[in-house]
Amino acid sequence: MDWTQKYWDALEQLYWTPKYLGLKSISRRHWEMTGDRVSVPAAMTNPTGPLYRRVTTGKTFPQLVRRQEETFNHIFDLTFGILDGAITNDIFCSLLGRRKNDSLKSYGRELGPEFGFPNLYSFSQHDGYFVGSNWSLAVELKFDAETSIDQLAKYLLAFSVERSVNVERKPISLIYITPNPERLLDDAFPFPMDEIGPHLLDTILAGARSSVVKPLRGFESIAADILDDLSLRAFSWSDMDRQLQTRISEVTDGNPEGRTVARLLQGLSNEIRNHPLSKCTEASESQK
Repeated sequence: MDWTQKYWDALEQLYWTPKYLGLKSISRRHWEMTGDRVSVPAAMTNPTGPLYRRVTTGKTFPQLVRRQEETFNHIFDLTFGILDGAITNDIFCSLLGRRKNDSLKSYGRELGPEFGFPNLYSFSQHDGYFVGSNWSLAVELKFDAETSIDQLAKYLLAFSVERSVNVERKPISLIYITPNPERLLDDAFPFPMDEIGPHLLDTILAGARSSVVKPLRGFESIAADILDDLSLRAFSWSDMDRQLQTRISEVTDGNPEGRTVARLLQGLSNEIRNHPLSKCTEASESQK
């Protein structure tokens, strides 16, 4: 059984125990029924928020939740949050076809507070963000969603926040992993991805939402330098899976540490292969 099943089991427990999510049921004794309508005491509702009801069954919930991009992102984030930074660096360097000796540290919501911009996550929710001594990397995960200039601006803001502290110039990469890498970026931007540069800053600002433009204006000179150092690339889920399998074959040498890394990466690999929207061409091993 893959370690990822532990994550899905935890989500199923939350499904059956919604009080862990801060939700409280309103028992039938508080209902007032008139015809086909039900009223409940206003004091038992959130006056500024919605009412919730369960629309799935326990049988359909696992399939539904596994299709969601956000839940897959959790597994991706857990994997690279646990993985040693040198291995993370090797995986993404191999994906990009480059060589860099480095160790990449994974950042989640703590990216903004770590680099002096506490509310960054309110503007920019990255799927993966990695900082090394010699380069930085962001990863955007896609299944059936498109991307946009607005999303590019959000990553530009995150890169700028980091560089405001790590002031030394270094290469920056933004990688998209998607079922359709050949068209994702061409459909999203009014410029070729290999022509990214500081001359496009005004174009990016014009295409972003005002909520992102406002904080980004405070980093304009840094953002221009980021665009000068930035490369955009898109890869398929099969590309990513092949890199994971390569690393698995390299660390499966019989010692407990190697087996642990292999198990960690194989869990992510199987989630990629089993996801109904990944279009991964590799046969799944997760049914063994």
